[in-house]
Amino acid sequence: MLDKQDKMSIYRMLHNLPEPMREVMYLRLSGELSFKEIGDLLNQSETWARVTFYRGKKKLMEGLE
Repeated sequence: MLDKQDKMSIYRMLHNLPEPMREVMYLRLSGELSFKEIGDLLNQSETWARVTFYRGKKKLMEGLE
């Protein structure tokens, strides 16, 4: 469980991600869309959406360390 301070920190880092990485992260985490749906929505491939999400997640994890 994350406390409010931790959540705010994560949202702040998420907001500072570059586009389109930020959009992919929001769609996956908040919108709970599949990678295929994200790729279709952004006119990209499912693989592109997966890789972009992975890279965004890695950046967030690095920021938490």
